[in-house]
Amino acid sequence: MLTIVVFGGLSLVLLVTACIVADIVAGVRRRSDGVEKTAGRVTRVRGPVRGQLESGATAECLEVTVEYYTRHGEGPFQVQRMIPLASASSYSKNDRVIVCYDIRAPRRARIAGRVSHWPQIGPRSPVPQP
Repeated sequence: MLTIVVFGGLSLVLLVTACIVADIVAGVRRRSDGVEKTAGRVTRVRGPVRGQLESGATAECLEVTVEYYTRHGEGPFQVQRMIPLASASSYSKNDRVIVCYDIRAPRRARIAGRVSHWPQIGPRSPVPQP
């Protein structure tokens, strides 16, 4: 009888602990929307070209190609964006930009803007070169 009470109490403690841990992990997942930001480098600027903007409108644009690594060392990946010529910000080769990407699918990214103050590009630890 004592054995049943001890095992029952122990299993109840483990169940409560598992529920608390699951609630904490779920809260962390809810707070982060699955998007991370990293720095990328402009590899190509092409234009002016006639193209379609993200809004769907047709205009004279610059096509900007950015290469980036995820913060976990995956990559290199590339993302492209069409920017209208009338835009005040102009990009040139080797400019540093912010890239937002989905953690689950890092190839789905978007260029979020220019940056000049981030200390490094790509993962926090050096990636071995082949």
